[in-house]
Amino acid sequence: MFLPRAIASLRFSTQRLRMVTQCATLATVAILCSASMGWAQEEPLADPAIGKKPETTEKSDALPSDALPSEKLVDFVRDIAPLLESRCESCHEGDSPKGGFTVGDRDSFLGYITPGSVSDSTLWTDYLMAKPATIEKQSLIMPPDGPLPKAELALLKLWIEEGAIWPEDAKLKAVPIAVDDTVSKTSVHRGYRAIGYFHPAVVHFPIALITVAAASVILSYFLGQRFASFGYACLVIGSLFAIVSAVMGWSFADIRGFASWDTMLATNATEHQSNEFFHRWLGSATAIFGLIVCYLGSRAKQSDGSRTGHAWRIGTILLALLVGAVGHQGGEMVYGDIFAKAIEQFSK
Repeated sequence: MFLPRAIASLRFSTQRLRMVTQCATLATVAILCSASMGWAQEEPLADPAIGKKPETTEKSDALPSDALPSEKLVDFVRDIAPLLESRCESCHEGDSPKGGFTVGDRDSFLGYITPGSVSDSTLWTDYLMAKPATIEKQSLIMPPDGPLPKAELALLKLWIEEGAIWPEDAKLKAVPIAVDDTVSKTSVHRGYRAIGYFHPAVVHFPIALITVAAASVILSYFLGQRFASFGYACLVIGSLFAIVSAVMGWSFADIRGFASWDTMLATNATEHQSNEFFHRWLGSATAIFGLIVCYLGSRAKQSDGSRTGHAWRIGTILLALLVGAVGHQGGEMVYGDIFAKAIEQFSK
């Protein structure tokens, strides 16, 4: 009796388990179908007109890139024209411009430029960034006493990168160069112009001699009057060379088309013109101060030939410091910022 009931109960339990399994399966299928329908509703509906999903943007009020205003940092009339007038017109204007190139000719000037690319612009690669003439004799560096100061080079570089825009109605201001034909034909003026070319060579003599004079004066305090006598001899010779070098410097400035002697009195003087002004006048003042120190040394001469006194000795030391400052200015006019380049080499 017990075995038939157990078998019947087992059959009933198996049927119930099968029904529960079928119900669970149907429920799972229903849940999956419902979930898939929900995922489909989250996707944007296709646009029947174009057959693709509409694109949505977070910023619907954004302007297209070509509608944004493009402001240039460098303006030709305000920034570039004054630079060309001060740096280029002295040589590249008038009836006989050097190289046959007129800087005020807009089309001719822009012919040396590839707007937007300094590496493809011959004005930049062949002229503005060429090696100085002191390093490469056949250099095409412009201006001839270049390179230009870094600030002016950066201004021209940015102007080219921004498209080298030169408005058609923009003209350079004529800077007339007064030339006295009567004086230029005289032998005195021709001689004056000729000696200017010797300035770079002669200027080293007063620098060396006055430096030795100052060193000898300092040694005279420790090693005796014989060094003072030697120092005075170097002082006299160096001061005479300083006068000659100063005269040659004024001639050399005239030849190279440097800024006029009163440039600093103008409010629009550039950094390079300021350096030329101070180098010219500080060099001249140093030469005159050398003669004054020589006079003080002559008054200090004793009957035995020795030279005592402190005024001319101190003056000689100050004179050497001035000569060093003027010489450094001249070096920067030729080679650029010497100290910055030296520091750059040491920091590599």
